[in-house]
Amino acid sequence: MQRLMYSVCQAVNFSYMKVGHLSGFFLLFILFSCSKAEIQGSAKEQDGCIEQVIIPVSAHSVSNPDKVIIDKLFSDNGIDNRHYRYFNYLHDTLQTLYPPFTKKDNKTVRVDQYTNGVRIFTGDMVFNFIDNILNFTGGDATKGTSLNTSPQLTLDQLRDFFIRDIEQFDHKGDQFKDTCLKAELGYYNLNAGSGNTKEVLVKAWRVTTKNSVPPSEYPVAYYQDDNTKLITYDNGIRTLTSLH
Repeated sequence: MQRLMYSVCQAVNFSYMKVGHLSGFFLLFILFSCSKAEIQGSAKEQDGCIEQVIIPVSAHSVSNPDKVIIDKLFSDNGIDNRHYRYFNYLHDTLQTLYPPFTKKDNKTVRVDQYTNGVRIFTGDMVFNFIDNILNFTGGDATKGTSLNTSPQLTLDQLRDFFIRDIEQFDHKGDQFKDTCLKAELGYYNLNAGSGNTKEVLVKAWRVTTKNSVPPSEYPVAYYQDDNTKLITYDNGIRTLTSLH
C-alpha cells in the first residue's frame, strides 16, 4: 500500500509539471497528502512494532469481590495499601496438626510495590492473614527513590536491544524480528536476589512480547535506562540438574 501510494505521489508530482488545467488548490491538497503519506510510511518502517504500556497502581489483577476483601484486611490490620497493586489472592483453610485440630481461615495476598507512580519490578511482597489477622509479611518494603520517571532510552532502541539479546542468548533473533513488543518503565533494585538488603533503585525498562500474559511473559529482559545496560534476561527455561 505504501509503495502504491508512493507511485501515485510520483505521478501527481509529474502531472503538476506537465498539466496546467488542474486547479492549484486541488494539486496542493494532493501534494500535501502525498508528502504526509511518504513521511508516515517511512517512520512506520523505522519504528518496528513496540509500544509502551503503563500499568497504574490501581490496575489490580484480582476480581472486584476479592479486592473488597483485601482492602478490608489491610485496613483492619493498619496496613497502608496506597502503593500496592494486588496481583494474586489465595483463600483456603488450614487444619492444625495438634488437638483440638481446629480449622483456621487462611488468606494470602501478593502485591507489587509502586513509587512515584510506577512499578518496582523487584518489589513484590506477600501478606498472609490467619483468621483475618496479619500472620507474616514476606519481602522488603521499599524506601522509595528521588529518581524521576522521564526516560532516556527510546522504544526503537529497546526493540533493537531485545532482538539482539534474543539472538545472543537463544539464537532466535530471526524468529522474533517481526514480533510486536511491549515495554514498561519502572524501577529495578540492583541488589535484588544478591543477599544484600540495601536497596539500590535505578530506572529500568521491562521488555517482552506484546501478546504474552502473566505468569508466562517470556522471553523478558530488563534494561537500565541511564546506561542501556542489560540487567537480566530470562527465557523462561528452567533446567533441573540431578545430583546423582
